[in-house]
Amino acid sequence: IMLVLVLARRLRQEFARPGLYLLLGVFGLCTIPPIVWNTQHAWITLTHLRSRGGIEQGFGLHPLEAISFLGQHFLAYSPFLFLALAWGVIASWRRVNQQFKVLFLMWFGLPVFVFYFLLSINKNAAPNWDALAFPGFGLLAIYFWWGRLERSLILRLGAGVALLVGLVMSVIALDTDLLRTAGVELQRSDPSDRMRGWKSATRAVEKTRNDLEAKLGEKLFLIADARDRASEISFYLRDKRPEGPNHPPVYITESQDMVNQFSFWPRYDEFVEIKPGTPRPEGEVYTEENGINPFVGRSALFIREGEKGQVPHNIRAGFQSTEPVGTIEVRRYGKLLRIWQVFLCRNYRTLPL
Repeated sequence: IMLVLVLARRLRQEFARPGLYLLLGVFGLCTIPPIVWNTQHAWITLTHLRSRGGIEQGFGLHPLEAISFLGQHFLAYSPFLFLALAWGVIASWRRVNQQFKVLFLMWFGLPVFVFYFLLSINKNAAPNWDALAFPGFGLLAIYFWWGRLERSLILRLGAGVALLVGLVMSVIALDTDLLRTAGVELQRSDPSDRMRGWKSATRAVEKTRNDLEAKLGEKLFLIADARDRASEISFYLRDKRPEGPNHPPVYITESQDMVNQFSFWPRYDEFVEIKPGTPRPEGEVYTEENGINPFVGRSALFIREGEKGQVPHNIRAGFQSTEPVGTIEVRRYGKLLRIWQVFLCRNYRTLPL
């Protein structure tokens, strides 16, 4: 909005009116909660954005990454539709200072797209990250093409073909089994594989946990090696069994660093306050937190992706022993979708500070 007001000469009078400053004041008030939350949580949002943008190790120039970023848009938005959109946006640039609608829609989307394009020079960004730019770009492209479509039968036929291709691509993307039904074998990895196999893999984890609990005579808690695995397993568990109020059903590996949202939820490595006068459990050591860790002495299942790999250092150091107890494979049409290793981790003892 500020860019539009600065660039549109006839709108600069708004800077002399109180409405603009009321808008800025309301915007400022709305930014206070996330700013306060981030100051209280080690600015984890910025850490996440740096990690996602691949700039934790510095910024480099990789032109092929930027080209790949643009190329992925042709697949994500359909080749013909994205070509028409890009054509309409670029061709509208010469009218950006002549028509207010063009100016507004252009600057509604351009800053977001340019930001992620520049980020992609270092590391290829996902084509959905700049999705916020495309409502404005889409309206701008429609505004550019509308009159031309009315005057040209060939363009109308081309638009119909583009929409049909986009529709077919969307249907296939949502259900790639349609290709297999038609006898088409996918030679490359199926993008939808990332969405499949979570439920059946979680069922196998749950069965492993139940079998071991019956054998060992104790309840096991669950730890996963990554946020996405912990989240998906938590969602598909039939018996979620949280260890306490607000605890996630599955934890991630303990760490002193703020890693993601799991770092701010109750964790298995944290101490809880002990009530005054309550005797400490036998063998419990004194801590500065004046509390106890209810997980000390308990055992867990650790789930990691892949096979023939070691458990992380913080798992080996945090438990008295670790041993593999199973490998979970999920296959579809004979193709391996995911493979997890499950480890039994005995006798949790907390990591030294």
